[in-house]
Amino acid sequence: MTLTSVGDGAQFLTQSRQNTRLKTELNTLVAQLSSGEIKDKAKALGGDTAQFSAIDHGLKTILSKIGRNRETAITLTTMQRTLDTVNDQRASLSENLTKITRDSPQAQIDAGGRGAVSQFETLVNSLNTEVGGRRLFAGNAVDQPALAPPADILANLVAAVGGTTDFDAIEAIVDTWFDDPAGGFMTTAYLGDTGDPTTRRLNEATVITIEARADNPEIRETLKSAALAAMADLVPGLNKTTKAGLLFEGGIRLQTAATSLVDVQARLGFLEGEIERVNTSQTAEQTALTIARNEMANDDPFETASALQAIQVQLETHYQMTARLSQLSLAQFLR
Repeated sequence: MTLTSVGDGAQFLTQSRQNTRLKTELNTLVAQLSSGEIKDKAKALGGDTAQFSAIDHGLKTILSKIGRNRETAITLTTMQRTLDTVNDQRASLSENLTKITRDSPQAQIDAGGRGAVSQFETLVNSLNTEVGGRRLFAGNAVDQPALAPPADILANLVAAVGGTTDFDAIEAIVDTWFDDPAGGFMTTAYLGDTGDPTTRRLNEATVITIEARADNPEIRETLKSAALAAMADLVPGLNKTTKAGLLFEGGIRLQTAATSLVDVQARLGFLEGEIERVNTSQTAEQTALTIARNEMANDDPFETASALQAIQVQLETHYQMTARLSQLSLAQFLR
């Protein structure tokens, strides 16, 4: 009878391949048990992966849209909070200024002027708010402040007033400086984008337009009213009556500006509602796709645990056999 033996090299190669196969299967099962997801989806789905790929792609797409819309929602929420702050500052300054008359003590008038300057600076700084390095009220020019430094704005306005000391004349100059499309405010104070408003696509059917910018007439009215009052402190040579008149008129205008700010916030509120509506729909779609994907890709933990235990037994047996074979000698083999 002819005996066929396997050489040591071939035997070592066979054992190495067997060891690698068992380790690979073991690692695959451990990964599946940890992630809860089948690793070899093509095998599990019988080679038909087109539907799974479509669902997986759809899920990634909807998650991307939800993420972008969440960023837009944060932007709008921050804008609302900023305008709340601006409105509080407006209301506080208006309350203080409308108490001032020509009969008020000089100290009160001087304090009112300084307060107007300080509050104007606070208003400008608020409108230069940014989120994640993006300016909120500069339109599409998100990489730069919406407004110039408040001290620069007031200095340019004082230069426009020049040597004028008459109340009516100062009021007219301030109005023109802020309202003229090619005037001082638009050329030296507002640094943001002046083109079309910012748009954001929420889904295939919904695009929102964010119009709130620091150059909006509604927001500009608040700035103009505070700046008019600030002229009482900054324009040299004014008498007590003119100073009191500028402070009081600024306070009255600030009262009126409340309606304009509410209108801006109402429009932002509508956009927030649109995002919430779209988000509800997209979240439902995400849930449906996730369920469908899980049904195709999720692993049975009990089945995987059983297979893992079987592989462990095979691997232990393989190591034991390898150890025994390695102890064989020629004398033992010839016995």
